[in-house]
Amino acid sequence: MLNKTQLLFLVILIEGYVVLASELIVMRLLIPFVGSGTEIISIIISAVLLPLAVGYHYGGSAFKRAYARTRKDRRNQLSIRKILLKNILTSLFILSIGLSYVFLEIFFEILSIVGIHNRLAQTAIFSAIFLVTPVFLLGQTVPLISNYFSRKSLSEITGRMLFFSTTGSFLGSVFSTIVLMTLIGVHNTVIVTMGLLGFLVVLLVRRAIAYEIWVCAFIFLVLFLLNGSPTMKELNIVSNNAYNTAMVDTDKKTGTTTLYLNRSTSAAFDKEGNNQFDYSKFFESNFIAPLAKTKTVHDILIVGAGGFSAGYQDKVNHYIYVDIDKALKEVSEKYFRGEKLPANKQFVAASARAFVKDHDKKYDLIFIDTFTNVISVPMETTTREFLLDVKKLLKDNGVLVINMIASPDFRDKFSVRYDNTFASVFPNYSRQIITDFSPWADTSDSIKLRTHQRNVFYIYFNRPLTNDDTVYTDDLNTFSLDRN
Repeated sequence: MLNKTQLLFLVILIEGYVVLASELIVMRLLIPFVGSGTEIISIIISAVLLPLAVGYHYGGSAFKRAYARTRKDRRNQLSIRKILLKNILTSLFILSIGLSYVFLEIFFEILSIVGIHNRLAQTAIFSAIFLVTPVFLLGQTVPLISNYFSRKSLSEITGRMLFFSTTGSFLGSVFSTIVLMTLIGVHNTVIVTMGLLGFLVVLLVRRAIAYEIWVCAFIFLVLFLLNGSPTMKELNIVSNNAYNTAMVDTDKKTGTTTLYLNRSTSAAFDKEGNNQFDYSKFFESNFIAPLAKTKTVHDILIVGAGGFSAGYQDKVNHYIYVDIDKALKEVSEKYFRGEKLPANKQFVAASARAFVKDHDKKYDLIFIDTFTNVISVPMETTTREFLLDVKKLLKDNGVLVINMIASPDFRDKFSVRYDNTFASVFPNYSRQIITDFSPWADTSDSIKLRTHQRNVFYIYFNRPLTNDDTVYTDDLNTFSLDRN
């Protein structure tokens, strides 16, 4: 049985854990809706740090203000315990709704309907509603609990409280992501994290059957209905870890099975086993099929495994698939393709950037397909440094193909600057727009601009002449000689 001091420090530890765990859960949950850019992360961090600081400041005098109000209104005295319970229950309710995937689908759909399409604005609105208030309330925990300790040992007690709060934050950042999200999924991590707040309610109530217990039980019923495994199964979600929310759906009419990663289609096959995406068909027919017909075994690197659909029919060449999400192999074998990877195909669970940096084997064909949709682009794979590392992995006469989701006619800064970046490493390259588009399309708002995006292949052939930078001028023109 815990004594009073141990109980108070346990409350502080759990509060620190929940705040940091909730912050990281929000970052992960918002990826399918607003992406994972540094600007998105900065908004979320700001929505935690500032309310937390204000909560610390406000909590220092919260009890005095509450006591003064109760005296003025001639009500029963409001204890620190009651303030803590009120703060925790309010935070539990708001976070339980805001951290639920089902609710997020509805919330962001509503934002789109009312005309709010900017990702930064969407992130700010979500954070203001579902992060600011609970973090502010939980931030009051440490200064409120300090009222229980003697002023004579205040400096020592303050140090211990900060130690437990920071230790809780450390555990929340590490244990919730590395352990829980990996082993039990994001949705169950939400349940566990909110369960810790519920545990605080149980610790702080004086009676086994109390009003707060019933409120807590109701919140957990809603929490389970929104995040439980039956709900995930109903949504066809087969994996929900720190990297991807993977959904597999089969159209009963057409027999087409589709894999969705973070709400974006990743791969699709019909009942005959034919690939359904135009960019996949183009890659297969122009780069895989010619290699499969030769007698030589070629080495092929696929960065961004998805549903392991690239080169699916090829039983000859040797493939290495690289993806940071190690669960994708099981997702493909058990739910999507329904069969084991053949012997000529190997899966490596690793970060794309780390793999190409530390790897030294060379390949005949490299296909980089890490861009799941317009808003979810791994930033570390868009840089010049990444491309330089990739270039080192090409054999002589090897081919690099990068599937980029971009504006075909350079309507946005990203499309222009990525093209600049690619050209700085591979000055002689091809750019293939996979599907038809109109160069006169209206892209006056963000939605129209997004629908104007296409799969664009950046293709580099590592030939002896691809680094030739000679240009024709009126003074020196070897055109007629070069054509022979």
